[in-house]
Amino acid sequence: MNNPLIMVGSVTYAIKGRDLLRRMGYRASMERTPAHLNRVGCGYSITVDDLDAIKASRILEENGIKVYGVSDGDTL
Repeated sequence: MNNPLIMVGSVTYAIKGRDLLRRMGYRASMERTPAHLNRVGCGYSITVDDLDAIKASRILEENGIKVYGVSDGDTL
């Protein structure tokens, strides 16, 4: 199973979100959103290896990073 993608609106927010989650001790990375999942235009997402994607999305939202969606890791 692939890790779910947490889709954000810009590369800047992807970097900020990745860095925020890393500061909290999680293994986060950012990557291009596959074209078939890209609904927000920019095309960047955050993945987190050791944290539930819904919980990670909540953390991002609470820190001012708008989340546009979470993909199911199996659809990639």
